[in-house]
Amino acid sequence: MLEIWWVRHGTTDWNTEKRWQGHTDMPLNDNGRRLAMLLAERLKDIPFDECWSSDLRRSAETAQLALPERQIRLDARLREIPMGHLEGKTWNEISPDLQQQVADWWKDPYTLPFPGGAESLADVTARVKAWQSERPKEGRIIVFTHGGVIRCCLWDMLGMPTAEHNWTTELGNTGIVRIRYSDECMVLVGFNDLSHIPNSWDLPPAQNLPKG
Repeated sequence: MLEIWWVRHGTTDWNTEKRWQGHTDMPLNDNGRRLAMLLAERLKDIPFDECWSSDLRRSAETAQLALPERQIRLDARLREIPMGHLEGKTWNEISPDLQQQVADWWKDPYTLPFPGGAESLADVTARVKAWQSERPKEGRIIVFTHGGVIRCCLWDMLGMPTAEHNWTTELGNTGIVRIRYSDECMVLVGFNDLSHIPNSWDLPPAQNLPKG
């Protein structure tokens, strides 16, 4: 049996400001580095057979701080979905036309590419599954990546969201999602585990998402 620990990266300034990041290569901010070091204490005694990260800086920095003694392998297939002209913008900074495009995308994110981007969530799922197909079928792997990637992994297991429940998973920065994979099934072992963060229940929502 294979168990993958999917870990969302630590906080960046753009996370704090609610800006779309996509492929923009933002570093962690001071709080993001703090969260990664708290995560290090949680992970220090857990044996991982492989350690991977998106090649974007916010994920790679989180991985290096959380597992300072381990070799971290980088792969561009673990990147966030590209967000085109919206990268670096907040909801209130984009035009009404772009707001409507995002609202329309939200209704069918698996088929439609993100406005101004090149991929749908189906495309993201395909490249992450291609990465996973090259991994061993046994053991424990940790992957430092992005909220969109982790949601795609969850939806691949649980089924695509409906129009009525299109984005209803909360993923905090450095939150852990554990999934077990076997020939018979996939099992969600843990979701958005933030137990390494003191008073994590007091954190604000990780996403502030406009509804279309």
